[in-house]
Amino acid sequence: MKKEEQLLEMLEQIKVPQDALKQARFLAINRRKREKRQQKRMLQLGLSAALIFLALTLSIRLSPQIAEAAAKIPLLAPFVEIITYDKGMKDILANDYAQNIIVQDEQSGKKFTITSVVADETGLLIAYRFENNEAITRSAEFKEVKLMQNGEALPAGVTMHFNGSEDKTVMESTLDFIFVENRKPYGNDFELVVQLNDTQETTFTLPFSLSKQLAPSKQYVINKQLVVDGQEILVNSVYISPLRVEASFTIPETNTKRILDFDLRLVDETGEEWGRMSSGTTGFGSMKDGEFTRFIQSNYFREPKSLTLIIENIEALDKGQDYIEVDFSKKQVLYVPEKLDVKLEIPTEASIHAVYPLAKAEHSKPLLQTLIDANGKEWWSTQSSSLFGDRKESESSYMFEKGFANPVKMYIQNYPLFLNGSGQIEISIRE
Repeated sequence: MKKEEQLLEMLEQIKVPQDALKQARFLAINRRKREKRQQKRMLQLGLSAALIFLALTLSIRLSPQIAEAAAKIPLLAPFVEIITYDKGMKDILANDYAQNIIVQDEQSGKKFTITSVVADETGLLIAYRFENNEAITRSAEFKEVKLMQNGEALPAGVTMHFNGSEDKTVMESTLDFIFVENRKPYGNDFELVVQLNDTQETTFTLPFSLSKQLAPSKQYVINKQLVVDGQEILVNSVYISPLRVEASFTIPETNTKRILDFDLRLVDETGEEWGRMSSGTTGFGSMKDGEFTRFIQSNYFREPKSLTLIIENIEALDKGQDYIEVDFSKKQVLYVPEKLDVKLEIPTEASIHAVYPLAKAEHSKPLLQTLIDANGKEWWSTQSSSLFGDRKESESSYMFEKGFANPVKMYIQNYPLFLNGSGQIEISIRE
């Protein structure tokens, strides 16, 4: 018996989630067909992928060293990148909830492959592999990405990441679709449409079907009020799904301070924590508008006896002292609240440069995001950039389209002034 056949026979005897095994073996078989001169090398790569995937799914607390090594193996990289900062994804893999879906489309020497999908009532996380016929540059990135069903684009936000491999012609990452308007998908048939930002506007069309039933969300109606330092926060509900926890809030207009941001944690009876999403879409709605939803890492596959939602590090500014006023046409700063340690420069008639403190080094948050012009029209920043290092300070620039009426108000988005104290809500767990 050949050594390769012996290895495959040994692999068959290992108890491993079937989707993960099929996925890893597909990679080895597919590459074997396309690269005959590298048969032995590709088979070894496929076996290594399967074994490492097994280690990932069984070892929930993955070490950074293993994660770094596994991320270099094709197909595993998108998952490994996520589980290093998302405990919910570790549980998804450990419970074999990811679906093995292999769909390819090739256009003009470029190939896009769906390698797997995680789906629940809140959205779809699609792992993909993009192979370009030349080095991947900004011109080969995605111009438009749509998730279709029954010929119509689903109302969903999408987070895209671009990670080129060492040879710069292959990229493996994820597309994270989050349904809006509380809309759930109808049926299991979808179509992913990806258009490149190249001169040909290359478009990939990839129909696929889900084979597993969506895990129903666990819904908890809270409707409780928290009072921290004299300011109210209403906790409306908590929905727990495999991909994320959605916590819904309302901030009353009667508060004397405008709440800018806060940290969220979900803690069980053992003290284990699930924190706020640190990458991708972190929620819907604006705190400034009073109604919003924030996402937390999911503990869907756990069975806690109790859960506590903790709200802390609450940034807030006095109302009426929560904005800056600028006249871009005259390049003048008209008003800055006394409590804000902010240095502002206006290099052009549509851009502003700010230097401001951070609560934590190497953890930048945007100071600004929009402006309200003299006619009351809101303008969003079209481009922003930040420079920060090991100091608790950020240098950021914000650019806007021209055409707004001066002077303008720019409401502060984040600033490290905090309420005294924190709040917590006990979630009643149904048996």
